Amino acid sequence: MKKLTKKGLLAAASMVSLIATAPHAMAQAAPNDTAATGVEEIVVTAQKRSENLQDVPASITALNEKALELRQIGSLSDLQGQVPSLVVGNLFGTNLITLRGISTGLTSGTDDPSVATHVNGAYQPRSRSIDVAMVDLERVEVLAGPQGTLYGRNATGGAVNYVLRGPSDELEGELTGRVGNYERYGVSGSVSGPLGDKVGIRVTGLYDNQRKGFTRVLNANAPKDRLEEYRVIGGRAIVEFKPTERLTVSLEGMALNTKSSTAFFPFAPSLDPAIRAASNPQSYEAHEVYTDVDAKLNSEYYQGIGTINWEISDNVSLKSISAYQDYNQLMVIDSDGSATAPFRGPTVQVTDSKTFTQEFNLNASLLDDRLKSLVGFFYFYDDVDLTTNLQIFSTGTLGFHTFQKARSYSFFTDHTFSVTDNIRLIAGLRYNHDKKTALQSFAITLANGTVVTVLPPTTSDVAFDSWTPRVGVQIDLAPDVMAYATYSKGFKSGGFASNVTAVNPYEPEKIEGGEVGIKSEFADGRVRLNVAGYYYDYSDLQVQSAALVNGVSVFRVRNAATSRIYGVEAQLQAVIADNLRLDVAGMLQSAKYTDFTTCNNTAFLGACGSAATSTLVNVKGNWLNRAPDYTVNVGLEYDLDVGTAGKVTFRAESFFSGRVFYDEFATPLLSQKPYSLQNAFISYSPDDESFTLRAFIKNIGNTDYKTSAFFQTSAFQQTGTWGAPRTFGAEATVRF
Repeated sequence: MKKLTKKGLLAAASMVSLIATAPHAMAQAAPNDTAATGVEEIVVTAQKRSENLQDVPASITALNEKALELRQIGSLSDLQGQVPSLVVGNLFGTNLITLRGISTGLTSGTDDPSVATHVNGAYQPRSRSIDVAMVDLERVEVLAGPQGTLYGRNATGGAVNYVLRGPSDELEGELTGRVGNYERYGVSGSVSGPLGDKVGIRVTGLYDNQRKGFTRVLNANAPKDRLEEYRVIGGRAIVEFKPTERLTVSLEGMALNTKSSTAFFPFAPSLDPAIRAASNPQSYEAHEVYTDVDAKLNSEYYQGIGTINWEISDNVSLKSISAYQDYNQLMVIDSDGSATAPFRGPTVQVTDSKTFTQEFNLNASLLDDRLKSLVGFFYFYDDVDLTTNLQIFSTGTLGFHTFQKARSYSFFTDHTFSVTDNIRLIAGLRYNHDKKTALQSFAITLANGTVVTVLPPTTSDVAFDSWTPRVGVQIDLAPDVMAYATYSKGFKSGGFASNVTAVNPYEPEKIEGGEVGIKSEFADGRVRLNVAGYYYDYSDLQVQSAALVNGVSVFRVRNAATSRIYGVEAQLQAVIADNLRLDVAGMLQSAKYTDFTTCNNTAFLGACGSAATSTLVNVKGNWLNRAPDYTVNVGLEYDLDVGTAGKVTFRAESFFSGRVFYDEFATPLLSQKPYSLQNAFISYSPDDESFTLRAFIKNIGNTDYKTSAFFQTSAFQQTGTWGAPRTFGAEATVRF
């Protein structure tokens, strides 16, 4: 069982020390006679209306365009460290997001995430497509904790909102070129401006190519000498029409084509002596692998969004968001991490999904602005076609096929009432109805060509209903100090799991709990300190359990676990001097199973095939998967004024993480020990900001760290993926 380590306590103590001493330092730094430049104000739409970040009774991290560009945030994984409780892993192209210890280990194309992601208000159902949102970004908002009232299904851990740029009032454009190590180069650009008095347009293009992958292939006969290379080509266009002062209609489209590759990366030899002998050689070092497969991880993503904003009156507005997404992915991956394919050949998986969503939000400010009300409706239509072929050389080819339909609708309402000028009450409720239908089949093509049907095409239907409330109170303790307490519920939709001979549904996950926090600004606005504490009961966790069914090793998804999570997180932003800024984001938590009886997969060889021989263990007290006990990120920025020539900005940051377990058994090899990453950035712009030069280096110490790990039952081996090594590069942006 994991304990708070000495390094973790030191990191947490450092965070507390910085937070505790910052107000005094700022009070000394701020002149008494004039107001110094303060922390930048950020407006967010986390509650589906525009508000100052400090007025929202929830833990939110918001990064604006300037911060995103300076810190070179171009993917979801780059947000780790910027958000106190965010942990990001990646497995076979699936982004595994953890917020406050809440995550999912389900990676199938039909599975649901535990953190809801939206792009310009449009829900993104595929965890595999989340990074496509990192194009033309204006702002990122991350809400921690259950968001079942405002965001509905699959927001048990929180929500990530990507806000993309709209058309500008004047004609403008920019062009950026970039280069980096691993033979990376790319270019992006945009043009924006009005077309007459009532129409605005923005067009963006992107090309990014890293020709040399992070992972070196060791065997000479491999189809590729590197893996984890990538190439991205994409574009986005938005047209905004404003026929009247109170009505705005926008249409936008996005297309992205990505080509990459990945593999299983073994951490240790197979537990099966025969496979271990036949798999030789294998590498267990970071960013090294043996393979005999032409690996691919290619995807195409298309999205269209139509948004209508209608200000019905000064106090009432209606917003409609209609969105359609088409996502396709081809994955070809080496399943055994060896050059000779003794046991498993390539796994080939094809995913084709089509999604339509519709949301209406009616906002009203009533009773002389004392009551802010929201009433909304959401509809979700999703079709996923998933085919997986796994070659087992001693047997043949295993073929799985799943076609899943998901339909969902919900009604929700949320209200904030000002009892007095300083006290506000919060109440909200959401009803959600989910229905899913799955058609699944499973067959084995033997080595001699004979096809054995194990599971003929079988259909199953399930439906789920849920009520997710939110209640709370806000109190203004001082002009720039607000305290709040909220209670909320959330749920993650259920689904289907094939155990080879049948289609078995699993139930939704449920979470409920509370959050208390304080948001404050002081020292003439030079210091912003936000602190939140949380406690959750997390039940019916959807987990994968190892089993042998008819001699075939499979993972079955079932509701088998309960857990308890509690912790505290803090964010500090401070202007130490007019040109010097400090930011700290940290979290300290406990996230443990309170009950989970499962098959011990470390003794999986012949041990879990039947009830008579099963090796069962209750992992009560073990830490939840992908839930560190602490994270701390410390950043320091300095602006060097070079007179009429402009300004140079330097930024250095260091991220510290506690131990992360990737399985429920607290297996040391399937975990990442405490580690730290250091990054540095520099940018230069003249006074007129007509161009910007930037350079960066990430993971300065070239630290090896795991982003996912699991026990691969077919090869009886511990395997997973590694985080990015040291990367560096430069870019230049020209504006007109």
